[in-house]
Amino acid sequence: MIISIERPYFQLHRPAATLRKSRGFTLVEIMITVTILAIVMASMIPTFNMLSKGMAALGNYSSMSMSSRNALEHFSRDVHMAETLLVASEGEVRLVLPSDAGSFVINYEYDANAGTFTRRQYAADGDTTPLKTTVLLSDVFEFDLVFYNRLDFDITKEDSILTESKTIQLNAKLVKNVINQRITDYIISARFLMRNV
Repeated sequence: MIISIERPYFQLHRPAATLRKSRGFTLVEIMITVTILAIVMASMIPTFNMLSKGMAALGNYSSMSMSSRNALEHFSRDVHMAETLLVASEGEVRLVLPSDAGSFVINYEYDANAGTFTRRQYAADGDTTPLKTTVLLSDVFEFDLVFYNRLDFDITKEDSILTESKTIQLNAKLVKNVINQRITDYIISARFLMRNV
């Protein structure tokens, strides 16, 4: 026994409009979609560019903050322990540490051409070869050391600085480039008491 099931007429013969819709997108639809997508992408490029500059600036700021904390810690420790002040100017200070700290001569110097603030450690015997050299700050744009006496007056003459200094103020401005633009800056200003001088 053979049973045949006949399909209704409307399932066998679909109208032409239904067949056209099920084939895919037309060329005009694809072109409109690509154009809209290109406009959206073009409007997002400046946002990504600004975001990348902002992230680079944040990284530079963090790096400068960490290096400045390290530099201030070294400088503070040496200034607090110093027994004698040998050289003092706007960009250089030379200190003698006590015997319990190794009797080292420590020289801090700012090099305007290189934009660095460097710490050099020398032996107390007068040898001019540094035992250790450390660049504490780089990318330094502006730098100065200000010396104050016991009455908190700014001392400007070098002979007075060597005999009367009790406090040293370090001022620095660090500047880093971000994608060929100088937009990240960091300012340091700290005052240190010379306890033993």
